[in-house]
Amino acid sequence: MQGPTLSGPAVAGWCVVVLLGLASCGDDKSPAPTMTSSQDAKGGAGNAGASAATQSSGSAGRSPGTQPSAAAPAMSTTPSTPSSNAGSAAPATPSSMSPSTSSAGGPANTTAMGMGGAAAPTTPPPKQLPPAGPADGDTSKPMFSIPNVPCGVPNVSFGGVPPANIVKITNRDVFVAYPCAHEGAAVTFYLAIHGTLQEGQKLTFTLTNFPIHKKVDSDNFIVVAPQAIGTQWGNGDNGMDLPHLYEVINWVYSTFGEKLSIRGMWASGGSWGAAYLYNFACDPMLQDRLTGIRMLVGRGCPPCSTRLSCIVGEQELEEGMGMPLTDAQKEQKIMAAGVERYAQMHGCDARVGPTMIGNIRGWTWPNCDKGWAHSYYLGPGEHADRWDDPMYVDHMTKEMKSTDR
Repeated sequence: MQGPTLSGPAVAGWCVVVLLGLASCGDDKSPAPTMTSSQDAKGGAGNAGASAATQSSGSAGRSPGTQPSAAAPAMSTTPSTPSSNAGSAAPATPSSMSPSTSSAGGPANTTAMGMGGAAAPTTPPPKQLPPAGPADGDTSKPMFSIPNVPCGVPNVSFGGVPPANIVKITNRDVFVAYPCAHEGAAVTFYLAIHGTLQEGQKLTFTLTNFPIHKKVDSDNFIVVAPQAIGTQWGNGDNGMDLPHLYEVINWVYSTFGEKLSIRGMWASGGSWGAAYLYNFACDPMLQDRLTGIRMLVGRGCPPCSTRLSCIVGEQELEEGMGMPLTDAQKEQKIMAAGVERYAQMHGCDARVGPTMIGNIRGWTWPNCDKGWAHSYYLGPGEHADRWDDPMYVDHMTKEMKSTDR
């Protein structure tokens, strides 16, 4: 279910109201160091018919141009020219990060893998788990359940999420959805890291932008969406966002891990969320858990992708400054995302594409070694447009599931 579609003067007038009331019609992909934000109020192209109301009510937030200070100034709504995603820096890693990490947020012994950089480190083998049982689990055992949290596909819309799917972790509301399955079922954990969003938008926009929660039953996903203290992860949070993410992840493994078989963990970040994930994915705490990352309208593959499957998605009209990209520009964007380097490390065949998957162009590196997947996607719209085309969601779900171990 989506909000009403607005166009023309109605969009502009509606967004002015939102700007005055919420200051949330903007994005955060503006030049450093002012941290200004530009408005995506438009009635034009959007993935799967994204409405102007959706885009105005919740922007994923553009990826930051530089590392934010501990207390960033209030974001203005002055329009700015988008900068290159490939050149934007990730948010500063909170001081509570494990001391074994480097200043860039990744493990201290990880070699940065920019194009043309040093030779790749040895690729670690996939973590070996006991053989998976039936998808539905052991039918002689009870159905898995969490007290007061129903299983199955939740009824999520841009208007809200079911209160029953909210769990308190570290005194914060966290969205949780899980499959109706017997104990022993093989499941995949999906962690959604939201972009720059105001309160009340963090869950609704993130979940409707890419509605993987609709796949919890059909594909055995545990979908978890936490919320930053402020509008951006790690920005003005007094070092509290990172410990919260630790607790969320530990809660998932302690709550589900004893009765269900977690075969893989994916983390997805949009815009600022992708920039934050660029560092967070390399946290040693995730080394034996995280198996793949989905970086959307933000950074490319982080250097620790030697041990991760990496999927990158960008929006064509944003990358082309409102114009479709030429073939040469598409090639440049694909290479800048860094996916190809890691695909080669993990035994994938040469890149193929583009292939139309719904309204999304996709380039894939097929036949990777077992447990690995790499791909690059180009959406037809701009920054806050949605990735909810059913064919794309189905394709992406299966791609992530293919890395289960």
